Amino acid sequence: MIETVTVEPDLVQLRTTRRAWPSSCNVYLVHDGDGAVMVDTGLGVEPDLGALCDAAASALSAWGQSLRDIHTILLTHTHTDHAGGTVPLARRTGATVRLPVRGWAQAADPHWQAHHILPSEVQRELDAARDFDVAAHMRTDTMPQLFAEAADVDFRLVEDGDKFQAGRYRLRAYHLPGHDVAHIAWVDLDTGVAFTGDMLVARGTSLPWYPPNAGGVGGYLDSLARLGELPVRLACPGHSSVNRGIDVVADLVRATTQAVLDRDRGLLAALLAAPSAFATLDDLIYGADVRGVIPWASSVTVAHLRRLEEQGLVSRRPDGLYLSEPKAAERYLKRIAPPQT
Repeated sequence: MIETVTVEPDLVQLRTTRRAWPSSCNVYLVHDGDGAVMVDTGLGVEPDLGALCDAAASALSAWGQSLRDIHTILLTHTHTDHAGGTVPLARRTGATVRLPVRGWAQAADPHWQAHHILPSEVQRELDAARDFDVAAHMRTDTMPQLFAEAADVDFRLVEDGDKFQAGRYRLRAYHLPGHDVAHIAWVDLDTGVAFTGDMLVARGTSLPWYPPNAGGVGGYLDSLARLGELPVRLACPGHSSVNRGIDVVADLVRATTQAVLDRDRGLLAALLAAPSAFATLDDLIYGADVRGVIPWASSVTVAHLRRLEEQGLVSRRPDGLYLSEPKAAERYLKRIAPPQT
């Protein structure tokens, strides 16, 4: 269930091999002298939590350490596949938890998970998800122990620009909203090591994913541009394998950016052909097989339509059909066309 990958002698990836939701993110361990730092925690339910503890204990033993030697948990964001296991792991290890300041609300109250992940604007468009209680699902199936219920855990809130020393890595927090309103990447500018969370496209996942209430398309593109300016040589993502080489990482940032713009292109091409219902447009972003497992996949479609509407390119008619403004749409499509190779 969990594959242990030695990234560097002092850096280990605990990679979940199960892809079907709910499943945990990648978790990282950093050797820090007599202790260790954990980056993200995965889900807070079984079998994920127990499997993570077993895998982490085995990896730490190679450094002559145990779970109790984890002194800090760093979070990239507080989606439950990244932070669901935080409270039980903090209690088991005694670790201090450092999380993005804007991530507290989602980790303390499932209402805010629902607000950011599957907002009512999205549910309005979806017959199948109209009555889906995402808050209850997240609490029951992914994160039973909320931060607000853990007064015994030492939580520290992190702002953009804050620094933390983890072994030989001097990590700086970069606020990169879009996938999540609170999303940060932990980056060491000297070594080029970066814990990028869910910023980059990952094969076999729904990424890139960016709901309208978490930064949406514009926020995500701005964050990709900011990440692309950093000298990242080793990207440690929340899902999939690590990416080595400054050119490899730069190419991945560009590929993720193009994947986002290609979704705009697909939606506008369809709307230039004919006014379309949301369900038709939704199929252009994610297939029914993905939406059947994670109804909030459709939040990305709404994020695109909201941004295109704000730009004067798309409008929603009273009958619910979407249509494009042809001349403006055609100009925009020329501007975002992929570069010729």
